[in-house]
Amino acid sequence: MEYACNNIRHNTVARNRLAWTFRSIAALAVLLSSWILPANGLTQVGGGLSIMPTRIVFEGRTRSGEVLLTNRGAETETYRITFKNMRMLEDGSYEDIIEPRENEQPAADLIRYSPRQVVLEPGTSQTVRLMLRKPAGLAEGEYRSHMYFRAVPRPDAASDIEEVDLKGEQISVKITTIFGITIPVIVRHGELTGAVKFSDLALDLPVDTLDLPNLNFHLNRTGDRSVYGDLTITYIPDKTGKEYVVGRLNGVAVFTPNLTRTMYVNIHMPDGVEIDRSTFRISYTARQSDGGEILAEAELRFPPE
Repeated sequence: MEYACNNIRHNTVARNRLAWTFRSIAALAVLLSSWILPANGLTQVGGGLSIMPTRIVFEGRTRSGEVLLTNRGAETETYRITFKNMRMLEDGSYEDIIEPRENEQPAADLIRYSPRQVVLEPGTSQTVRLMLRKPAGLAEGEYRSHMYFRAVPRPDAASDIEEVDLKGEQISVKITTIFGITIPVIVRHGELTGAVKFSDLALDLPVDTLDLPNLNFHLNRTGDRSVYGDLTITYIPDKTGKEYVVGRLNGVAVFTPNLTRTMYVNIHMPDGVEIDRSTFRISYTARQSDGGEILAEAELRFPPE
């Protein structure tokens, strides 16, 4: 009886450890499996997959689009292509939409695309073609979904749990990372407008000299369409009036229906230049392909006057 009880306790401990391992693997898989690509242009992420462009917008008379996938890795890879509906949170992160909220309008049902799966040998490319199909009576507004490129594990990929040894309380784990990449696909229907402005600018100086200072602010959107552009922070010391670009963040969006985005941008001061009495100017500029105009601009005096 004593042996039986000990064995039950022993197996319970092992099962608890195994359950904890499963939860850890699941959490790690969620962390590693999806990348959001906010910037336009050529982007390469895990697995050697590059995508160009990383943002598709249908507006005006545009009814078709293309995405070029290139395998820059050393092995043949297979990617399955689907759509996901995702919402942007105020801090710029994303979550899957389970129940749509007011004014969250998915674009997936408006888009036809081909192929649905691609096999890419090293150094080869494949074009994915998209076609917009607007139904009669479509309400004006902006619609958005995210095209999802998910790596399909190779047949020889190892299973996550290789061995469970209850007697020795040993669990051997091997994780096969599955990469997924999403890009926004936006449909604008009707005469839509959007504007943006800065608020709540503040300079956060670090206590530890090894840390970087941050410029903190809110990016506030108005109108019925999303905004998208590049952020540039310029430092202008009173003593010289010389301008230094000390911060840059490309591909920053505030998607509908969000009205604000909280931003923290690291300040990289040039060698030999210290923060003194000065002005920080922050600019939010449309991409050149979208006209290149300044969408919003603001200044922060340091120290506050």
